[in-house]
Amino acid sequence: MRTAIIAVLASLLNVPAWSAETDQPPRYTLKQPDPRTGTNMRSEVASGAMPFDKRYSELTPEQQGRLKSQYERMGPEDEPPFPINGLGPIYKAIAAAQQKLLIEGTLSVAVEVNSLGQAVSVSVFQSSDPKMTQFVAAVLMNESYKPALCGGSACTMQFPFRMQFQTRF
Repeated sequence: MRTAIIAVLASLLNVPAWSAETDQPPRYTLKQPDPRTGTNMRSEVASGAMPFDKRYSELTPEQQGRLKSQYERMGPEDEPPFPINGLGPIYKAIAAAQQKLLIEGTLSVAVEVNSLGQAVSVSVFQSSDPKMTQFVAAVLMNESYKPALCGGSACTMQFPFRMQFQTRF
């Protein structure tokens, strides 16, 4: 039986920020809700350098710094936009679509988030499959976000979203 696994290489969230004692950055995984038939092991459907189950306020200062480092001129009182319920719901929806579409390749988009935390538009920078791109754009547009902060005040800013899709059998 074919099994699709989405491997997330979210460049936005994959900035090296690990200590000198460890040579590897921390990795977080998202497992499928139910194991495949014939096993008790749940397969990994996504992995990345940021936890999937945390809101921005729950991220460690190091994790918040990793996010902020992806933006130009992000000051100490500035914050990037971030999904209100964390990354998990987004990746779970995309993983379900990947189970059906079984695509390979890279997707790079940016969501314009207004000062109210609403997605306004999605810009596509790289896509390997138009159906998946349309689906991901719809998921990101339906998401609510913590608005960005510029000098301590809510402002409009983009939330970059990058993925590498793979299928494994």
